[in-house]
Amino acid sequence: MKSHIFKSMKRLLLLAIVPVLFIGCATIELPDLVWPEPPEIPRIKYTRQYTGGSDFQSKSKAADILLGAKRALVLKKPKGVHVAKDGKIYVTDTAASDVFIFDPVNQSANSVNTMGARYFFKPIGVTTDDLNRIFITDSQTDKVTVLDQEGKVLATLSPRTPFKQPSGIAADSEHNRLYVIDTHNHHIEVFALDTLKHEDTIGKRGKDEGEFNFPSNIAIDSEGHVYVVDTMNGRVQIFDSEGRFINMFGQFGDIPGMFARPKGISVDSEGHIYVVDAAFNNVQIFNSEGEPMMAFIGYGDDRGGMILPSGIALGPEDYVYVIDSWNRRVKVLEYLGDKHAEREKTGRVAPVEPAKKN
Repeated sequence: MKSHIFKSMKRLLLLAIVPVLFIGCATIELPDLVWPEPPEIPRIKYTRQYTGGSDFQSKSKAADILLGAKRALVLKKPKGVHVAKDGKIYVTDTAASDVFIFDPVNQSANSVNTMGARYFFKPIGVTTDDLNRIFITDSQTDKVTVLDQEGKVLATLSPRTPFKQPSGIAADSEHNRLYVIDTHNHHIEVFALDTLKHEDTIGKRGKDEGEFNFPSNIAIDSEGHVYVVDTMNGRVQIFDSEGRFINMFGQFGDIPGMFARPKGISVDSEGHIYVVDAAFNNVQIFNSEGEPMMAFIGYGDDRGGMILPSGIALGPEDYVYVIDSWNRRVKVLEYLGDKHAEREKTGRVAPVEPAKKN
């Protein structure tokens, strides 16, 4: 009798709690957050943020609470980010010793550890190629590992000089190049993307053109130009696909166009160059000539802020993904350029467009 009464009370309690949970978890529409602020024409718009697998694995957080689901794959100390052509977001996490794989299109999440690839200690950089191979740099083991989509090891890269803290990495399928930043050797190692054989070394330690002082991150544009963050020289250097120096911009300082601690770098479809600064807690945008255009975000833990940002990537539809390391999240923003205007005009929905704001 007592058991029957207890079960009935439990069912009534659950019925009372469910509406409250769903109301509490309802999406709150906040005002648009854009840069620059009105009355200027906005160029960057905040969209949402990702903190882990729960942003993809469940449509209802209330259901997770009721069913006791665990919030797996939580970002701890994200470092680098890469967005593949199919929209998958790859995030390295040095505290989790893992690389997370978020899929906004299929609303799923995974990681190389959960696939069985438990080989990483301090993963820094990640990229993919047209064969869907995953390339991961590990600054603790001084290795660059190549995985397939199931987490199987395909190869490890072998430069002529052993790596010393490999960091940024980028693949150029069109020009058959794979570039790896070798931070403590102060140069870039170049491999043939098809054979993974070492082909060339770009740079040495120094301050002149084509020389580096603890480089950290790298990006490639649609023409095969290579952009390298020369961190301890406070600048960005640009090379062609053959490794020939083209241009450089930036210096240490505290005015627009200067850097304090430059980190991640990426390029949008219109050739604008985005550079993250971990000390300024912002992202600066430069034109193709290296001239400053604007900056966005700033210090904070709210929607419009970040603390100790590191990596950045531009997706196929000009969505901007920024690693907000201290706040343990990936901020997702949209560049309001030609691709955005085309979507607005045609009503087309971007295949990698994030779902809801949060």
